Parts: sequence; structure tokens; C-alpha cells
Amino acid sequence: MNKRVLIVEDHDSLRLVMGAYLSKYFDIVSAKNGLEAMGWLSQGELPDLIITDVRMPEIGGAQFLRNLKCSGVYRDIPVVVVSGSDSDDDRKMCQKMGAADFFRKPFDPANLQQRVSQILN
Repeated sequence: MNKRVLIVEDHDSLRLVMGAYLSKYFDIVSAKNGLEAMGWLSQGELPDLIITDVRMPEIGGAQFLRNLKCSGVYRDIPVVVVSGSDSDDDRKMCQKMGAADFFRKPFDPANLQQRVSQILN
């Protein structure tokens, strides 16, 4: 059985590209923002790993990550953050909040897939 990865990304094209590439290796579920992702999770669904953007409408990636890490149910799910921000502050903040890794956009999907595989193994 494949590992399940939740992709949380507000840009449709990037969400679709990541999903298409990673679906060769994992079962993919996607959400447009943290609010939609929290709704999916609240239905009792649990991914093996979450990939999230930092800057999104509704609930952004930082708040989404904070919500996950404060939860007894979701805190152990590894989270990989992708960000269009060049700020080292975003990287440090996400790592301090428990992100397993941080990628800056644009990124190589093969590197992302490789890192996700490493985290899941």
C-alpha cells in the first residue's frame, strides 16, 4: 500500500503538477488551503506526510503547521513546507514549529520526491 501525501497549495497549476509527479510514488490528496485541509483531516483522514505552502488564503501554511503541531492527533505527521518566499525567517520559523523540511519555489520535483521518500522511510 502506498503512503498517502496531502498537498496543500493555493496555486492550482502547482498543486496539479506536484500531484501528478508525486502520484507515481504516493497516493495523493490535495487541498487549496489550510482551511480545506483541516476540513479533510477533521473527517478522520490521516495522511502519512503533508506538503504545504506558507502563504495561502484562509488558513496559511504557518497557521496550518501550528494547528497540526498543537494537536494530539496530527502532531506526529511530518510536514514539508514549500514557499515562494526568499526570507530565511520563514524557513527558521517553520523549522522551529516542527517542519521536517523546507523547499523554496521553484524547486526540482525529483528532489522533493526524494526527500519525501526519505522522511517516510
